[in-house]
Order: sequence, then C-alpha cells, then structure tokens
Amino acid sequence: MTRLVAPAHVARRLAARGGVALALLAAAGCGGGAKAERPGGTPERPGAEAPAATPGPSLGEAATAHLRALARIAARNRQTRAAGTPGYDASVDYVAGRLRAAGYRVTLQPVPFPVFRERSRPWLTVAGARVAVRTLAYSPPGRVRAPLARAGLGCRAGDFGAVRRRIALVERGRCTFREKARFAQAAGARAIVVADPAAAPTVRGSLGRPGIRIPAVAAGSGALGLRGRARLAVDTVSATGRTRNVLAERPGPRAGRVAMLGAHLDSVREGPGINDNGSGTASALALAERLGDRRGLRFAFWGAEELGLYGSRRYVDSLAPAERRRIAGYVNLDMVGSPNAVRFVYGAGRVRAALEAALRARGLRFERTSVHGASDHAPFARAGISVGGLYSGAQERKTARQARAYGGRAGRPLDPCYHRRCDTFGRVDRRMLEQLAGAAGRALLAIL
Repeated sequence: MTRLVAPAHVARRLAARGGVALALLAAAGCGGGAKAERPGGTPERPGAEAPAATPGPSLGEAATAHLRALARIAARNRQTRAAGTPGYDASVDYVAGRLRAAGYRVTLQPVPFPVFRERSRPWLTVAGARVAVRTLAYSPPGRVRAPLARAGLGCRAGDFGAVRRRIALVERGRCTFREKARFAQAAGARAIVVADPAAAPTVRGSLGRPGIRIPAVAAGSGALGLRGRARLAVDTVSATGRTRNVLAERPGPRAGRVAMLGAHLDSVREGPGINDNGSGTASALALAERLGDRRGLRFAFWGAEELGLYGSRRYVDSLAPAERRRIAGYVNLDMVGSPNAVRFVYGAGRVRAALEAALRARGLRFERTSVHGASDHAPFARAGISVGGLYSGAQERKTARQARAYGGRAGRPLDPCYHRRCDTFGRVDRRMLEQLAGAAGRALLAIL
C-alpha cells in the first residue's frame, strides 16, 4: 500500500473546524505522540514534538488510565463487566462520575434486554425411553408429566383443539417457533415439542424473546411418531433484564447540529473485555474530558451491545425524527487496541471520510473494512445518520501483507483473546489505542 499523505486543504479544514480543541489533540500526537509509519510499517524517527498545549496527561495517557480503572473494576467483579452484572454497574458509575466531574450533563437511559441462560440440558422421555431434544432459546423452565397430543403444523388456533393439559407435539414449518408456542399456550397445553421432519436428531431454534410461559423444546424427525405419556424437564433462566446507557452532553440550549461519538461499555460474561470494549470506552471518555469545552458534542456509552446492540437500538428508537436529523454524524469505537492490530476504517460518507482524513494527517496506514451490523453504528445507519468507525481487529488472521505494513505476526488472530478471559489490560496495544483515539477526536470535530 502506498503511503497516505494529508492534502493541505484537509489539514486547513480540520484546523478551522476544530480550533483550540483540535490543537489539543494535535499536541497529543493524535493520542500520545504516536510515531508515524513509513510504507511497509517501519517506524520513522520522530521529529521535534509540539509543546504541550495544556498541563496534564496526554490523550493516550488519559485513555490508558481509564483502561486500567476498567480492568480493576473487572478484577473486583469476577472478571466480567457484562450487562446485568455488578461489574457493569460499577463501570457505569465510573464513567458517569468522570463525565459529571468534567462538567457534562449525564443521562442514564434505562435499557431492557432479554436474559436467557440454560442451567442444565433438557430431557424428554416417552414411555420410559429417552428422546433427544434441545431447549428453544427463551423457553421458561419447567417440569411436566402429561400425555403427548399431535397438533399438526401448529400455525393456527384450530390446530390445538386437543392439547389442554397435554404436551403439544407440532411439526416445524410455515410459522415461527414463537407463534406455535403462543397458540399452544392459549389452548391450555402444558408444554410444546416442535419436531423437524427433515432433521435428525434435533434442531436449534429460538422463541425470540422472553414471555412464553410453557416449556418449549425442539426435536428431530423421530419425534413425530411418538405417542403416550411423556416427562419433560427444562432448566433455564428466561426474563427481561435492565441495564443502562450513559449519555453525556454539555449543558446549554438544545439547538443546532450535534456530532456523536460512542462505544459500548459492556463485556461478554466470559471475560473482562478490556480491548472489547474497554479500549473504545477509555478512548471515548478521554476524548470527552479533553473536548469538554466544546458545544455540540455528545458522547455515548452503550449497554448490552454484546447481547444484540440493545443499548444503541434503544437510544436511536427513542429519538423523534427531528432529533435524528440534528445528528450530523456518529463515530463508533469498538476494539481499538488489539494486540496484533490492523487499522481499519468502516462506514460511509462524510464520517468515514473524516476518519480517513484524520489518519492521513498523521501518515498512518489504514484499510477499509465492513463490520456489517456487528456494532453500535448499525442502528444509526438504519436511521439514515452518517456513520463511521475505527477498529483494530478480532478473530481475523493477519495476512503477510498486513504484517509487513503494520508489524505483528502473520497467520495469527488480530486479537487472540476476543471474547475470552484473557482479554486483559496487559494485552492491549496502547500505542494503537493512542493513534485511533486521536484520529477519532479529529474526525468528531470535523463532522460538526
């Protein structure tokens, strides 16, 4: 890849729009004085650094301090900061407290999300013989002893005329698992078994969300011929949980356009989530503190992203059309400190262009990618808002070309600890964190 150099007109536009705030980011070297790279990834010798515009830590140092704080929170909470856990609640308190101290008006927005966990595997016996089944996701728990009753396809109420106080046995197809379960429940069935005539021995499926009150399992084709009394046991947790988004904006009149930057605050249950997404959270929080005197900026820290973008979807859905139109663009930071990193830019339009211009201004290599709907930019894009994001990689394996361009090890994942317990502070590439945080800050000012 050829070296990317900032055109003079891009630098002038960024400086004009950012003013003093952009000067602060430039003094931080796009996040801590990171070295530019030559083509092929060889670091250049740094020239004279710009004098510090203000006393205090650089952008990179501030982000690193926040990252360390999130790691301590995880360590005190069984190495997880997942939505619905004490670790997440402590993360919310930390971020909200820092934002309030920086002078922001902070809103904690409630976010409902579905909770489903299987505590043990289900079992079904008919006339004493074991039948292989799988729990349908979001099935409630329950133990049932009752005769089986066939109910055809189970896609209309009339199919369930003989299932009261029985276990309804229906064929897969034509309508959703949830619709079949709702009809069975309304007809007085005590449970439902959905059998796939083309599958052996079992199929996977979901009821979509909590709310069904009878146990529901899926089986293979052999179940369609079952008759007689049956015993079914399902051991799950299925409920609606509550978590929170953290939203921050400078107090003042609500008028004019706003530029947004966000990152998801939650981890998976399996690990502390320090790169995914402590790195994005720490960068966003450091930028909020550094740009705290700027009007027209809004920062967001999303809940329950790992469970299905529930926080960002809840926020975008809550906005009136006029409020959506006020958002000039949204910058997303999700995994920006991967240990075997590549600089990726995704999105479209003016926000992606601003991110690319910010990286070019530092002579930093990058590649375009698409993360489809896998992060919190997606609800904004669906609402017609310009979006873009920075990303340093997850399970993708680094190519030989990328290793030459960015360093690191070819053939290895960009983050071997993605969604694992080893996603810890010591594995984050803090130099990459500095670079991408600084680029995000420049872009945020440019789109306002």
